[in-house]
Amino acid sequence: MYDEIIGYEDLWREVLDTSYETVKIAVHCLDNQVGASFKEWLTLPDMGLLVSTAFNVILVNLSHGSALTFLPLRSAQPLSLHNRPIIAMINDRNIHWVMVKLRVNALLPSLYLSWDRYVEDCAKGWRDGFVFRDIAPLATVDEGIISVVDLGTP
Repeated sequence: MYDEIIGYEDLWREVLDTSYETVKIAVHCLDNQVGASFKEWLTLPDMGLLVSTAFNVILVNLSHGSALTFLPLRSAQPLSLHNRPIIAMINDRNIHWVMVKLRVNALLPSLYLSWDRYVEDCAKGWRDGFVFRDIAPLATVDEGIISVVDLGTP
């Protein structure tokens, strides 16, 4: 991710605005396997577009009070709509991230608003075939047990 944030510095300075320097330090720590302080941990929504773009995946945040979908900004989508990699995560009590599996053809939470502002033409196809809806919260963690609300199907 460090190559991404440095290689497209002007874009990420605009996207991340005041959090750019903090995110750059966090990504540098991650890439160099150096310990990061709590303020430099993965945070969403500010790092969502960066993660999605750097790893060319659809990132879904189902955390309490913040249900959002992040799509890559620059890469063309896979030829098959069904081969798009989706990573869904919830934040367990602001301590760590837990990956969860979505049902096939699940509806996705709202698309991150800034995506439309920064997406390049070649990446606009990532949105095709998805139904987004505004729901929050979608998931909760209670005493270590993950409970995910059924997102439904289109």
